[in-house]
Amino acid sequence: MRRLLAVFRSAVLVLGAGGVVSAEVAAAPATTVAAVPERAALAVATGLPPDATATIDRLVRNGIRAGDFPGAVVVVASSRRILYRKAYGARTYEPRTIANDLSTIYEFASVTKPAVTATAVMALVERGALRTTDRVARWIPEFAANGKHEVTIAQLLTHTAGMPPSFKESDYGADRATILRHAYEAPLRFAPGTGNEYSNLAFIVLTEVIARASGEPYERFAHDAIFAPLGMRDAAFDVTIDAAHRARLAPQLRGETADLLRTRFGTVPAVNGHAGLLATADDVAKLAVAYLRAARGERVPGFALSPQTVRAMTAPRYAGEGELRALGWDVDSYFSRNRGEILPRGGFGHTGSSGTSVWIDPATDLAIVFASNAHYPEDKGASTVPLESAIASVVAARTRYDPRGADPVAAARVEDAQFSAEAARGALGFPAARGPAPTPRPSRSPSATPSSSPPPP
Repeated sequence: MRRLLAVFRSAVLVLGAGGVVSAEVAAAPATTVAAVPERAALAVATGLPPDATATIDRLVRNGIRAGDFPGAVVVVASSRRILYRKAYGARTYEPRTIANDLSTIYEFASVTKPAVTATAVMALVERGALRTTDRVARWIPEFAANGKHEVTIAQLLTHTAGMPPSFKESDYGADRATILRHAYEAPLRFAPGTGNEYSNLAFIVLTEVIARASGEPYERFAHDAIFAPLGMRDAAFDVTIDAAHRARLAPQLRGETADLLRTRFGTVPAVNGHAGLLATADDVAKLAVAYLRAARGERVPGFALSPQTVRAMTAPRYAGEGELRALGWDVDSYFSRNRGEILPRGGFGHTGSSGTSVWIDPATDLAIVFASNAHYPEDKGASTVPLESAIASVVAARTRYDPRGADPVAAARVEDAQFSAEAARGALGFPAARGPAPTPRPSRSPSATPSSSPPPP
């Protein structure tokens, strides 16, 4: 409730008769306001000074010395250039220590949700193949079981569907078909659209929606629609990675095997969408920069989404309990702490439990990617989120800008003001409390097994 009240207080400051402006911008001279009209004059980041990069180096090396992760890669980019890019520490300690480098492939865990799954959904939206307002049961009739007939694709993307957080530990030894069948049978935990609960299971279900709407497996569609056009040559999933790329993959556990990953993390082969993206930090940075440029109004060659789609996708949606999410992306919630303390609200990003994250801020022209294998070797290190937050704050505070572009501080104020206004509008119609889960009703849909074929018209 306190966060909801804060949203409304912010909105009071930013809603004016002449449009959406911050209280500070409204009080500034007219020339200052005119210098940063909405989506017109943009701040252009040009570099990081040596003291900032030295601070990033120190922060990352401290994390390695503390045993939080063996190595990492940091990439900081603007819409026009790479501002900083460096590998640290070791990729692995087995069978000997191998120094880390920029070619290391990491498992990006939940960064997969927005970077691949939500991007794939929106690419299909652009093609007219589906709508985010579609009921999931339109694409997967068997999903309607146990009261899930009204759940929409958008609710899966924003964690507001009421789906269980993940599949049961008893399914760690199962296959994809079994896990999907159990997801379709699962009852909801609350009424769709009345609250939020982070759900891996929702994004696993989305991979089957993508497969049925596109007519090809999720992983293949991701390669064809997202990875290949952007030149993400090292991006893959467990079912598509080849031996040469697998040799560069940073391990997640000492003595790693497929069975060990199943037992410890519930990593089931071919169960992706909630996690599973295997890529270099450079690959994820290519995608992040494409999003950054599109969010700033540019059409990006090779990128699956238009600027209009990115704007609609990343607009804040009130999700209940003070949380704000976008379609797939995190924008302002407990999980968005990798934004740091200086970047304005209005950007978007996500973290991954493997020690990975991305944050994209259109107003200040920044994309920040952090990659590590934080579970390795014994899964005893601290969370990397505080480090990711610190790096974002250093970058936000010390980035240099082209004086011919907009003032980044004024641009940040406008972005934050727009965010507050959109968030307040979204909160107005959201229920004050979670509703009870719907009463299950028998499904008229025939039982079906997961497939990659589109449903009949």
